[in-house]
This record gives sequence, C-alpha cells and structure tokens, in this order.
Amino acid sequence: MARLSDEDMERLALHSAFGLLLVTKWMAGRSDVAPEIRERLKGHVSAIEGVLVARGHDWIKDELEAVEAQLGG
Repeated sequence: MARLSDEDMERLALHSAFGLLLVTKWMAGRSDVAPEIRERLKGHVSAIEGVLVARGHDWIKDELEAVEAQLGG
C-alpha cells in the first residue's frame, strides 16, 4: 500500500476537520441532538481548533468558537 506524503496527509486531515465542522454546525442547530453527543462534538471541535491554530490556520478560530458556543456550555 502506498504511503501518503506529508502534504497529502495534512490536506486529508484539514478536509476531514472541515467536514466534521460542517456536520457539527448542522447538529448544533438541532434540538434533537442528545446532550452527550453535543458534549463530545464540542470536545472534538476544541481539539481541532487547537491543532489548526497551532498550524497557522487561525482564520477559522472565530467560526470554531461560535460552533462550540452553539453546542452549549
């Protein structure tokens, strides 16, 4: 099996993070999402924010924080 280059691995990780963010934004706006799911998503968004900001992608920080706030807490 071929190994992904570091650049391709980072691209895959970024697209995965943004995909999760889109799904999380949708779920955050719904009233039928269980509190434990909201809390887990909030933890994932917080972790993604930390990594993205550390890698220089601070342009999305406000959006990530808004999603966290919409999830509650």
